[in-house]
Amino acid sequence: MALFSTLTLFPAYSLDTSILVAVLVGVLILALLTETLGWVFVGLVVPGYLASVFVIHPEAGATVVAESLLTYGLALALSSGLSRTGAWSEFFGRDRFFSIVLASVMVRAVSETWLLPVFGRWMDDRWGTSFIVDRSLHSIGLVLVPLTANALWKLKVRRGLWQVGVPVALTYALLRFVLLPATNLSFSSLELMYEDVAQDFLSSPKAYIILLTTAFLAARFNLKYGWDFNGILVPALLALTWLEPLKLVATLAEVLLLVVAAKAVLSVPGLRTLNLEGPRKTVLVFCLGFGVKWIIGWAMGGRIPGLKVTDLFGFGYLVPTLLAVKILQKQVVARVLLATLHTSLAGFLIGSLAGFGLSLIEPRPATALTAQAPREQAPGLGLDQTPLGLMAMGRATARESDAGGVSLRLKHGDLRAYSALWNHVDTWLETGRMEGMTALRTQAVSLGLELRALPEVEGVPARFALVERVDGEGKAGWDTSLLVPGAKGPVLEVPRPLTEAPSAEAAALLCERVHCRAIIVSGVDSRRAGLVLGDALSQSETPLRHAHEALSSRERVQVRVDASLKPGQVVLHTRDGKAPESLAALWPDAKVTSAAPPEPGDTWGEERLSVLRAGPADLASLVLAQAPALAAPMTERDALGALMVTPEVARTPTARPSDSELLVLEQQVAALLLGGGTAGVPVELRARWAGTMAALMGLRVHPVTDCAQAKDCWWVTDAEGTTGRLGAGLLVRQGGSPLALEVPSPLREAGTLPVAAELWHEAGATALVFATSSDDAPHPATFGELRTAFQAFHQAVHRALPKEHGQVLTLRGFSGRPSVNADVLVDVGNPVLTPAQRPAELERLLSASGPLGWLGQRVRYNDGAPELTGLNDASPQQVFSRTFGGAKLATLWLSEPLRGAFVGPRLAAEELALTGLTPEESRESPERALLADRLVAPSQPVSAALKEHFAELTASAERYVAQQNVHDLRALSQTKRVGNVSRQVKSGFSAEHGLPFLLVEARQGQQVLRAIYFLQQHPSPLERAELTAGDAGLASAVDVALRHRRPVVLTGEVSREEARR
Repeated sequence: MALFSTLTLFPAYSLDTSILVAVLVGVLILALLTETLGWVFVGLVVPGYLASVFVIHPEAGATVVAESLLTYGLALALSSGLSRTGAWSEFFGRDRFFSIVLASVMVRAVSETWLLPVFGRWMDDRWGTSFIVDRSLHSIGLVLVPLTANALWKLKVRRGLWQVGVPVALTYALLRFVLLPATNLSFSSLELMYEDVAQDFLSSPKAYIILLTTAFLAARFNLKYGWDFNGILVPALLALTWLEPLKLVATLAEVLLLVVAAKAVLSVPGLRTLNLEGPRKTVLVFCLGFGVKWIIGWAMGGRIPGLKVTDLFGFGYLVPTLLAVKILQKQVVARVLLATLHTSLAGFLIGSLAGFGLSLIEPRPATALTAQAPREQAPGLGLDQTPLGLMAMGRATARESDAGGVSLRLKHGDLRAYSALWNHVDTWLETGRMEGMTALRTQAVSLGLELRALPEVEGVPARFALVERVDGEGKAGWDTSLLVPGAKGPVLEVPRPLTEAPSAEAAALLCERVHCRAIIVSGVDSRRAGLVLGDALSQSETPLRHAHEALSSRERVQVRVDASLKPGQVVLHTRDGKAPESLAALWPDAKVTSAAPPEPGDTWGEERLSVLRAGPADLASLVLAQAPALAAPMTERDALGALMVTPEVARTPTARPSDSELLVLEQQVAALLLGGGTAGVPVELRARWAGTMAALMGLRVHPVTDCAQAKDCWWVTDAEGTTGRLGAGLLVRQGGSPLALEVPSPLREAGTLPVAAELWHEAGATALVFATSSDDAPHPATFGELRTAFQAFHQAVHRALPKEHGQVLTLRGFSGRPSVNADVLVDVGNPVLTPAQRPAELERLLSASGPLGWLGQRVRYNDGAPELTGLNDASPQQVFSRTFGGAKLATLWLSEPLRGAFVGPRLAAEELALTGLTPEESRESPERALLADRLVAPSQPVSAALKEHFAELTASAERYVAQQNVHDLRALSQTKRVGNVSRQVKSGFSAEHGLPFLLVEARQGQQVLRAIYFLQQHPSPLERAELTAGDAGLASAVDVALRHRRPVVLTGEVSREEARR
């Protein structure tokens, strides 16, 4: 198997992630069954498509089958019902198939909006699954359900299930056990022909309207004009390509290529006389099409930057094949293609008009807010509420390329309107009058901008922000500006906020020095991407240049960063070599010169224009000079102890951070603490810079002391009294091992966070990311939830880990699944069928001698077995990591018994109080209690009587931990001296471990037997640790055992000196 595991059979960036391979296998199997057993040759795409869905998402495959049966039932009921009323005859031929397509849409609408969510919640509540969180219970495909239902109708249910199920099963077996493990075929990043339309029904209603409209027209045109398309779904699917003309051209080109290739093959001697009609011709043409795609993939895959090879393929898996077969049958090209194009275009136009008409009469949501609406619309983190935060936002959101398809060049008309807006802003800034605010806001809104006031500060003039509103379509590239009406100082311009960081943030502090009237941060900085278009220094058609010209009558200063300048060396460039009076306080020690600055730009030499150049360290120090200090340091034990228990204080509603806040959180907080970040902030200042940026959003950065295996550790968390506001926390160990741990659901999956905290400590991991959000906040592991602080931390951590050996482990919990038969289930994204497929780094971590080996030896890899349905990771973190590559990501699903060892019983405090075992101290160290009295190694064997009494006590303690029967605890509380053996039981609460514990002790003379038992929801699956006083490394062994939540038994005796005391 080792040889085949490296077989690169399919071209990269195309067929290696496409289910076209599976469709080919399904078609060949279906053809074989037709030739040998006489089975019907229908639903050609079903075996391959459905088998692929079962491999990737078994629950989605089951949903498709269920919806197919419902569709068949509904279509049959419509046909029988209408025929009995006499209004219509029983459906036949294309009318029947159209009724199936219509019924499938109705079934899917009901399923997606009501049936599947209700069923998913019922399953989650009853069996502890996570269908709703993972959104894994859904159907897939535009035509998979109607094609499957049509096969059932043709053959009736019993025969249809058999003749559909067998090809699907055979295709599944070949994929699962041959192609996926033995070749480079991978479904980890599935390439669907219909992409989002195939997967998300609710977000693509117009596609379904066009599909239904065109299918109806195809059925009518076939009846009226005799047009034959080889199925009414062919023009229906082709109608969707009119939105992408290049895809339509590629489809038609593929059809013509297949016709020419098929004719050439059929003219070869030996094949000319063979009977290649019916299914055989379809298989031949489809194989030719697959061969063409295979050759194109090898020829062009990965060789042309930015080219997506699949864009060169025709639309749909079988659409080009079916059209080519029909042309070969009719021996005419124009008649088939023109009829198909005519029908598809008519369907597209009528369907689009119908969709537009329905959108006009669609009920709009009410604009009145209910009493609870403000809570549902949680505010952001407040980054844009201060000048410094506004400038940080301007830097974070500045565009540097045309990625996303939005051009860096704005429309000339919009730029002229922008100039007009700044002409009015200039007048407003000069007069300071508020009467024209309404007109200015209207002008701003027409350009997609927003003019709003910043929070008032006593003794500070009113300040306003002029920023671009981003409503999901991507940023256009307008500037971010701070406006101070009535101020008489200069205008500060930041032409390159990204390339010359931290010029934007420093401008906020320089503004205070000179009482500036405005700061304008360019919305585009394309210099780093090597692009000229959009550069505000060299291009005239940019927003900043238009604002610059509108303010030409004012003193203007460009704030620039020059890394070649030495610390303390600041230069002010002016036209005449003299500093204007209004700039005297800008930088008092700056050298004033008339020489042109490096890269002066097109505007250098203008009147009333100056350029301030400084090194990045000087500008960063300027910002940090007035920044608050970092939060109070805390020890690693205190930091980890805070993660062990759920805080009792009421959680603050989780904020919904804006995109700019998430960017600052990722790039200027997390990335800097992880040792990365840009060159704009010197290494020695990065921790303070991260703390400053965090404080702007109401967060704290705590230095963590006594952090093992690292010089610096940091904890990013909410400010005091706002627990849960950010929705995530981050522990960082600079220079740690190339391992990161993530816990997206610590509340619902209790115990995952304490386990992760102990793993972070023992493995010396670089980072620990954990969710802290309240119940009403979006779950960070829900598919599609990209705008969360948890995701921002994940992206920073993923980028900080080494690409070759980095590993991100997500800890999740499962329960109520005894058939899993494992304490740890490992999901690496693909089914792991043989030991050779297990990642070597994961095997090392989970081995008995590895840092995660203490989790136990009952480790199982997800092999796609039915009992593991739902235990796969479809989180945004998984999607991000596998899309961008680099550090590997895996999910560890922890069993309830394993997690339960880290969670205290719900009634432990009440039961301890009831039995009189209330802890004497609110917090006590179990390690100190176990090692009390300075026990030494026993000088003689422990007596049988002492062993017997101690065994009785430990048996009662273990029985109580396992059964949580209060009567066992009451018996322990009544422990008394028996003969010359003194027995003692007391309780405590370990803040470090987040659990109450029992100390059980028996003494006879100087001999002592002592044990610690944590009170847990589930007893630890690990064996208890048997230790002896005086052993080398005793304190370390006790610490490790307690961190693993194991019971610990210590044998020793009291020294003579301690006995005398």
